[in-house]
Amino acid sequence: MESSSVPTQPHLPSPGVLGTLAALSLIVLGLTVAVLVHPGPLGPDASMLQWFIDHRNGTATVFAKGISALGDTATMTVLGVVVCAGLAWWRHWETAFFVGFTALGAGALVFFGKLLIARPRPPLIDRMVVETNHSYPSGHALGSTVVVGVVVAAVLLPLLHGIWRSLVLAVTVLFAAGVGVSRLYLGVHWPTDVLAGWIFGALWLSLCFHFRPVIAERAHAVLSKVAPD
Repeated sequence: MESSSVPTQPHLPSPGVLGTLAALSLIVLGLTVAVLVHPGPLGPDASMLQWFIDHRNGTATVFAKGISALGDTATMTVLGVVVCAGLAWWRHWETAFFVGFTALGAGALVFFGKLLIARPRPPLIDRMVVETNHSYPSGHALGSTVVVGVVVAAVLLPLLHGIWRSLVLAVTVLFAAGVGVSRLYLGVHWPTDVLAGWIFGALWLSLCFHFRPVIAERAHAVLSKVAPD
């Protein structure tokens, strides 16, 4: 097992980070309240979505469907399970628990968010793929931000240095952005759904890393009984 010496208190983020998280929290809270009051398109939602619809073409459609599939629930679930299984195989129990906990939390946010807010999706005539659940927040945007984010930050970045760290971070951000934009191109989300998905995902990811020492302590208490050294 990983070391049993686990700190019990999370480190406080810097004032700048706290300010950014507070601002993001206020933005997504405002969006959520607005959607609850008015479930239809907000502000520039309709015009922005129409811009993507007006600029569809064959090549872009293939790309959008491909990256959307890479960011869907099934793919993110497979990624999470494979990474957790690999970490467990190498006896990195705490990291496996942390990745699994963070990914499952993202799934819960998507499920209950859609259930409680119940925002209708854009008109059926504008959609290029079939979706049967509610629209807010975007599960693709939230899920890809969290699952890919936690795998990269908790598993890959500690192994990389210099330019490789920067490159992987850039690819991660571009992937999450591409997944969200693909959902607009395919006509299955309003822009505010995707924006909320990104922000919810970033906030949950930040919260999990902030409390990682506490999560690790709980994980060690449980896993020491089933996976002793």
